[in-house]
Amino acid sequence: MMKFRFRRQGNDPQREKIKQDLFAFSKMVEHGFPSQPSALAYDHMLQLMAIGTKSGAVKVYGKPGVEFIGAHKETAAITQMHFLPGQGRLVSLLDDNTLHLWEVRQTETRSHLEESRGFVFPGRPGLNATSSARVTVLLVKGSCDLLCLGTEGGGVHFLELPQLQPSGAGSLFPEEIMQSVPEDYRCGKSLGPVESLQEHPLCTGKILIGYSRGLLVLWDLHTRCVDSLFLGNQQLESVCWESGGEVLVSSHSDGTYAVWAVDDTSPCTQQPVSSVTPYGSFPCKAISKILWRRTESGAPLVLFSGGMPRASYGDRHCVTLLQENTQVALDFTSRVIDFFTVHNTDSNKSFDDPTALVVLLEEELVVIDLQTTGWPTIPCPYLAPLHSSAITCSYHVSNVPSKLWERIIRAGLLQCPTLPEGKWPISGGNNLAADPQQQELLLTGHEDGTVRFWDASQVSLKLLYTLRTASVFHTDGDHGDGDHGDGLSQTGRSRGHPSGRWDLLTPIVMTPGWEYRKCVCVNTAADWWWLGQQARFW
Repeated sequence: MMKFRFRRQGNDPQREKIKQDLFAFSKMVEHGFPSQPSALAYDHMLQLMAIGTKSGAVKVYGKPGVEFIGAHKETAAITQMHFLPGQGRLVSLLDDNTLHLWEVRQTETRSHLEESRGFVFPGRPGLNATSSARVTVLLVKGSCDLLCLGTEGGGVHFLELPQLQPSGAGSLFPEEIMQSVPEDYRCGKSLGPVESLQEHPLCTGKILIGYSRGLLVLWDLHTRCVDSLFLGNQQLESVCWESGGEVLVSSHSDGTYAVWAVDDTSPCTQQPVSSVTPYGSFPCKAISKILWRRTESGAPLVLFSGGMPRASYGDRHCVTLLQENTQVALDFTSRVIDFFTVHNTDSNKSFDDPTALVVLLEEELVVIDLQTTGWPTIPCPYLAPLHSSAITCSYHVSNVPSKLWERIIRAGLLQCPTLPEGKWPISGGNNLAADPQQQELLLTGHEDGTVRFWDASQVSLKLLYTLRTASVFHTDGDHGDGDHGDGLSQTGRSRGHPSGRWDLLTPIVMTPGWEYRKCVCVNTAADWWWLGQQARFW
């Protein structure tokens, strides 16, 4: 007779304890590009970059090996982030209308990112809050003692930093602004939400407020009065100061950008100096963000996202670089989240002279070298997009032999030369971690037929080499299964002949038709590793 034992219904404390001991999961390290990025910030003084995600994660990056990770208690998307320059502090805004202050705290042996304060803006919180108190834009003043908040109702409020407490300076409401606006401009229309807040580059006591309707207001915080008005009529998307404070540029929803001259003697500017539609007279998408940088050549460098013709290129994700007669559109494969330039911020210098453009996309981080002719990309030493092609298998190898490691590094240098020392623009912090005691390798097989070698010894995952299995696997001749004219026998094609060899240093040109059979001999990365060992590849 067979006996069956059934587990008793209900919770068994002993069983739960054993289950936790056997199956407990704890996250030790994160590798690769963050999932669903939603915000970007840069500290030009400390040269640190921060990326926020829709899940509430905060990731701060400096030079390779410098990385801080934090997470909000609330699972809400980060809509904006701003550094307090030079202080190691970061302000984040979530889409539930809450503000959070993060600090990089130092101990004897390490530093870590920690949330120090939070602030709930008055009004109805929640993910779907649409009240007039909903925060739309943030501005951290250069003195780092005041945080300005623009709202959906058109008001501007002020918080003291780093306390995140309401300031003694009273809030600014649209009714106060409308008193200085000409009668014919009012027309009974509201100014709309605050779309942009920018501090005057030279007069720190003045801020530029941009309203959705198109009105730009230069507001004096000390006298609490309007210093200048710029009467725009197109829906405003973005505003940027020229570093000398004499020019400002605004981008709009119809695909145009306007250049305004700032004249202290004229409190009201009716028309911009120029209005440009970069991509023709046909209807264009909105220019969501624009930057204006002065260069030593004399011609300013204009960078903006969007603005493409709706009918032909409305589905493209582009950032445009425009200087004199040169206009280049960078076409990306995923949505542009945000971008910034690494440039000179010394007020004593006459030019910005940007050195790099950093673009955060939905699926990758792209850095453009603005000092080299042709504006090439700079290879990223971290934030590698593991899923640029769908991963079909993976395999982790620990304690890789030194000779093998040197050969992989050598092959990687031939495929893609290393970045020159000091070329990577995000170079803040110091990596205090000791050198790894052993080299670790992560192999990933991809849908496009490639096998990629990743250095998993450090915190930041680094791509060492990309192996195209269709072009490097070859045999030493015919082994009785028929040669097909490309140096591969049928056995070598389908299953990997034992006498075949994988060679990182001597790739073979892929013959027509072979691309349809690539990677057929690699079912898993573990099989690939075994085949490589059998073929004395290592």
